Amino acid sequence: MKQRVLTGIIFTIIILAFVVPGYFSSYFIVALMLLVLGFSVFEIKKAFLAKNIILSGAGILIGSFTAILPLALHFFVESPYVIFALFAILLLMSSLTITILIPVFREDPHALVLGAGSSAVSIYLAFPIACALVMVLSVHRGYYFFILGLFSPWISDVFAYFVGVLLGKHKIVPHISPKKTWEGCIGGAVFTAVIVTLYSVLILLPTLDTKLELLPYVIASVAAGLLLSVFSQLGDWFASALKRWVGIKDFGNLLPGHGGVIDRFDSAFFTLPIALGFALILT
Repeated sequence: MKQRVLTGIIFTIIILAFVVPGYFSSYFIVALMLLVLGFSVFEIKKAFLAKNIILSGAGILIGSFTAILPLALHFFVESPYVIFALFAILLLMSSLTITILIPVFREDPHALVLGAGSSAVSIYLAFPIACALVMVLSVHRGYYFFILGLFSPWISDVFAYFVGVLLGKHKIVPHISPKKTWEGCIGGAVFTAVIVTLYSVLILLPTLDTKLELLPYVIASVAAGLLLSVFSQLGDWFASALKRWVGIKDFGNLLPGHGGVIDRFDSAFFTLPIALGFALILT
């Protein structure tokens, strides 16, 4: 327990060392996201090896690092919509290319499945990282939305845990996460919606030039909070299901007591795209 707490404190300090100065320069956030991407590529390929599944390292790297495209494009294109669309096209085309080329060059009866798996892994990693980069580099006041995407999983997880401990009786996904309950899930969503709405009205709204009136803005904020919590929990369950399938406890051991980088960002991989959607709607 002491090791877990100490690691948690050190991890939080490291994250804040990037996020706080990220308010003044987006490139701190860019650096953080690229570090997360790099560690995650290594961890997920290693995870599949535990099940004797050899995904294409080159394919995963090529697909995953399409996430860098928003960084390159923001020097030439102002519209976040155009940047996101161009990234999505490149990610789709690279994924299709990887899926096709691996069975062409690898003599393996399962090559097509491995190609599709490599592409799916690339999308899983590249899509949320690119969404984060679009937010902080191209969206007006995108830093505030990035904060929502990054920290809402922590809020949801904390309140889901405490509500689950106090009121939890009905298991929600016992075959994946035996301790998760419906009561905790709902409690996490409700408290996340409340906190996100307060943040959106008190901190975010004064900085925005939005066309929404206050009531529609509040409704959108509540909806965003609920979606952030729901997708945060889906991200956690997906990672848990993947770990159970390949037969590992954690994706890595970089963070003693917490696992690897993916173990800490699995929920954020699902909430960062939601935060970008919220940003594009409001701005």
